[in-house]
Amino acid sequence: ETDVRALGLHGVGSSRMNRLNKAQKDKVKRFAAVSDSDEKTAIAVLKSKDVGWDLELGLEKFFTSAASTFSFGGATGAVNAKTLELTYKAYRAADNTHDEDIIDASGIEKLCADIGIDPVDPVILVVSMKMNAKAMGVFTKAEFFAGMKRMECDTIPQLKLKLPFLRKDLANPEVFKQVFEYSFDFAKDETHKSLPLETACGMFHVLLADRWPLCADWLEFLQKEHNKPVTRDTWTQTLEFSKQIKSGDMKGYDPAGAWPYLLDEFVEHVLEKKN
Repeated sequence: ETDVRALGLHGVGSSRMNRLNKAQKDKVKRFAAVSDSDEKTAIAVLKSKDVGWDLELGLEKFFTSAASTFSFGGATGAVNAKTLELTYKAYRAADNTHDEDIIDASGIEKLCADIGIDPVDPVILVVSMKMNAKAMGVFTKAEFFAGMKRMECDTIPQLKLKLPFLRKDLANPEVFKQVFEYSFDFAKDETHKSLPLETACGMFHVLLADRWPLCADWLEFLQKEHNKPVTRDTWTQTLEFSKQIKSGDMKGYDPAGAWPYLLDEFVEHVLEKKN
């Protein structure tokens, strides 16, 4: 069995990437993103004989390799792999219920309850982003391990203690923008380009209800007047709009601004309703 900590990485990098096919390059990028490792490590692990380019297996090998404790991303705190494995098992889906070894929606709800938050608390989106989770309602084993290590946690009590710091991150405008943009792909079906209206409205509510006085009006407009999926451009620009336009008189709105047509229609809708 491969000890990924002992893999020789010299001479492995961009030149090797050029020799890979598209599927292998995609796996290297995904591996590096989830594990916070570089391309050298990703290629070395994935191409090893006992992994054979199986992404999930490679990530599992990386996270549960011979070293029982390790630092992650230059962090000062060490995470115990065996303890983290036990934490994961407390939430993983029962055998034979899914094709993959995952924490499913019910496991995530249980995790939220154990750390004392509502499943629709926006801080869970920060946790999900730390895990680089690809889909809502699912944490793969590799994502869970990677996120817990980024947050320097291997137990649920430790994660609970991190929540005030994660909320502080969420209060940072730059971090909030990252979370907001991440949430579009997180909530979207990977085969679709847009968010279903119901999903988009739910996510807008979670992220903006406490930040934007016009959020309720926006959701009402979308549901009654738009009734279509929400595009990425509309999603992204809604955040920018919410920063600039905060009152029903639309003070600060520039009709000549480069807003998506839907936001222009929203302005007209609110002003007509007011008059």
